[in-house]
Amino acid sequence: MRTDQPPGSSAPLLDARFWLDRAPQPDQRFVAPGEINTFNQRVHASLGIPPVLDLPDMLDAALVRELIAAFRPPGEACFDGVGQPLGAAYWGHLAGAVRLPDAGQVPVRFGLAIRRTSVRAFPTRDIVTTRPGEILLDRLQETTIDLGWPVAAVAISADERWLFCLTPLYWGWVAAADIAWTERDTAVAFARPARWATVTASRIAIGLPAGGAVQAQMGTRLPLLGQDTLGMRVLVPQPGADGSAVLVEGLISAGARDAVEGDLPCTPRTVLTQAFCTLGEPYAWGGSRGGMFGRDCSRLVMDAYAVTGVRLPRNTGQQAAVCRAVVTFDGDLAADERRALLAERVPVGAILTMPGHVMLYLGAPDGEPFVIHATQSSGYDGVVVSDLSLGAGTEAGRLLDRLASAVVVSG
Repeated sequence: MRTDQPPGSSAPLLDARFWLDRAPQPDQRFVAPGEINTFNQRVHASLGIPPVLDLPDMLDAALVRELIAAFRPPGEACFDGVGQPLGAAYWGHLAGAVRLPDAGQVPVRFGLAIRRTSVRAFPTRDIVTTRPGEILLDRLQETTIDLGWPVAAVAISADERWLFCLTPLYWGWVAAADIAWTERDTAVAFARPARWATVTASRIAIGLPAGGAVQAQMGTRLPLLGQDTLGMRVLVPQPGADGSAVLVEGLISAGARDAVEGDLPCTPRTVLTQAFCTLGEPYAWGGSRGGMFGRDCSRLVMDAYAVTGVRLPRNTGQQAAVCRAVVTFDGDLAADERRALLAERVPVGAILTMPGHVMLYLGAPDGEPFVIHATQSSGYDGVVVSDLSLGAGTEAGRLLDRLASAVVVSG
């Protein structure tokens, strides 16, 4: 895989300012601040997943068993990290690693992530692929959560190393060592503070009073204690001796300009500026590349909008479903018709969707539409700027011909 940019993406096109200077209304809001909460509520309703901190104190055990059972092996042949086939015995072993709750009621326990960590389909770090040797596409990797994100744990694995949790917009297994316990009220005060800092860099380091630092990534909110000449002082969860969360002061350096107080406006300027912060970063299925940091296509879109307070779902089809379509591309549309629809009707910063992939629209200089997206196809690996001819000559075909819709966040 190549880590450079595709042909046609000359140096000027790799700067957000190039596109914003040509955008008709770069500062016109997709959604007003007062409507963002309404949009986020609609996302939860669409997915049938409540906010983490709105779960009741007890859940029906049958519901918990149903949620756990919803995660099934991929419906095709699978292989382990060294390319050997996995059979029924492996999946039986994983089933035995799950401690299902007995009948009755299950207590809900709340916590905060003390570091960026994975959300898994099963309680294991094993890499499972659908092609031998394709270890960067681990099919058990669902997503990641970041420093300070709340979770609600409802089950534990047999070895007590994994927790089955509701995380923001996603159920799955999270390593117990990455969660510190807290009371609901404390988690609510942390996750919904009156004053907060939002991370705007791709990743930042936050200094700790005991030495060292923790990392946070784009879109993460942390309670803001105040600002001074050194930077922003925020609250950070750390693990106590008994596994409970201890909230300590952390410092986001002033010189780095890696965070803002509150949220940024939900505009093309914000979305494109944020997306270009990730240009050239490696592609990472489910947000993890062999345990290392990265983003896939939908996480790039999710994070670029997260700094505005918009909470998009994690998956491509879900993102398309919760947003408002401005253009639908019928399968029989000619290429010139598709280009014309993009140039005439789609705002810069809109989300372009197709089966299994999403991109952010940049504009169409000289009638040729361009996008920024995270991809691991057509020989490229990472966040790239490309026109929609990418994919020509491959089995999948050009991006232009595969477009399904252009959608926008709306109140």
